[in-house]
Amino acid sequence: MITDSDNLMFARVDLPILNKEKAASDILSLPDSVSFWDDYRYTKMIPLMTKQGQGSSHGASNLRPGEFIWLDYTPTEIKNWFEDYVFPWCGTRARIMALITQPNIANYEHIDCEQHELNTRQHKFRIVLQGTTDTLYFKTVDGDIAVPSIESAFVMDGGWPHGMTNTGTEAKVTLAMGAPWTGNNEYDNIDILMDRRHYTMPKDLNNFWKK
Repeated sequence: MITDSDNLMFARVDLPILNKEKAASDILSLPDSVSFWDDYRYTKMIPLMTKQGQGSSHGASNLRPGEFIWLDYTPTEIKNWFEDYVFPWCGTRARIMALITQPNIANYEHIDCEQHELNTRQHKFRIVLQGTTDTLYFKTVDGDIAVPSIESAFVMDGGWPHGMTNTGTEAKVTLAMGAPWTGNNEYDNIDILMDRRHYTMPKDLNNFWKK
């Protein structure tokens, strides 16, 4: 049975919002030694919750066994927000990364799933701490479609080709949860702003896959 959540492309999530300014400042104050450069997305990443609490690029892998554990350096503001609001809402824990993209830098256009997972549920939870949401866009046969500008957290379809260009004057800082996404089948407190049924993917997806 296909549900509204299965057709979700971009949706606002009505959860209490953490102190974004403090959270962004805390992330940007972390030493470079806890970050790594992600070539696939062309952005700086800081693992915050990973399998077995692994840091650096090793934390990006979900293939190892074990539970998702917070990294010791994760700011308390962020940790408490996920524990108090996000995890109870979505019914799962998953990898959490902070993404940092400098001004005038474009993330590579990509798809956040494996090829055999295309057109399956690939929801990702995000909140932009510094910068704007509408620098994110989806690729379609009709061109690039920017997502709405919102202040709240959101869920997006990571299985749809997308990209982001930071047109702002400051680093864009985003908290990203997922994959995996194995929580609730339906979500309370969401407002679907973009529906997959209203758009068509580009026919050629070869350039969006990890090489």
